[in-house]
Amino acid sequence: MARNELAIPSLPEVAVRVVASGTKNSGNAHLLADIIQADAALTQYVLRIASSAAKRPALPITSLQHAIAWLGLDDVANIAFTLALQGKMLHVEGQHRKARRLWRHSLASALWARQLAHLLHRETGLCYLCGLLHNIGRAVTLGAVHNAAQRAGLELAGSDYDGLIEIFSHDVGQRVISAWALPPPVLVVVAQWDNYAAAGALQWESNVVNVAHKMADFTLHEPCMLTRDLLLIDRGIRDLGLSVQHAEPLFDSTDAINAELDRYLSP
Repeated sequence: MARNELAIPSLPEVAVRVVASGTKNSGNAHLLADIIQADAALTQYVLRIASSAAKRPALPITSLQHAIAWLGLDDVANIAFTLALQGKMLHVEGQHRKARRLWRHSLASALWARQLAHLLHRETGLCYLCGLLHNIGRAVTLGAVHNAAQRAGLELAGSDYDGLIEIFSHDVGQRVISAWALPPPVLVVVAQWDNYAAAGALQWESNVVNVAHKMADFTLHEPCMLTRDLLLIDRGIRDLGLSVQHAEPLFDSTDAINAELDRYLSP
């Protein structure tokens, strides 16, 4: 990093095109379908995920147009972006298990961010994307540390990886998001989600990711997780305008979040 030689993984081309396509205009449905259909394997994967969604129709979803009409542009775009990026984030030679754990947490954070935005009647697309990418520096740092250790002929313990990820992941994440030329709001939220009061106009979105991260800890039983009682009185939840009574229904979504995680990442 000091010599500016960090190898930033490229964002898959289909993911770039999905983000660039936008989801505000319903006329973009055909454009999004065309982007996904250019990759046959991705098309089948998106249809499989869409067909197993919690709000799926009684009849199977057999086309991207049907998936978009039923689930909406935002959801289908999010599915495509996630699946396009997932393979790259999971492929860390010799560290597949740790890479999977990190990605599962990022995906859980994205799903919780979407759930929070939906509960509060706000746009879900940006919150999902920021939740998915808020800790992207951790996965990239894992790969960079592994490559550096191999070049140096060192065998690192799991705790060594964890310590180095803690030190470098924030700065690495900033470099990755900047290199990927994602929309400016994503860069702000990724930088400020754990200090959302400093996020200016994007304070609300940053706090959604802050709370979503903690909900992901809870869902995945991370050692640092807060208990349900502490989550309900967490300052982030209060700053979203949710009382204990209104935050309680969040936990009813835990099983659905876990089921969706398993659809993306089979146990």
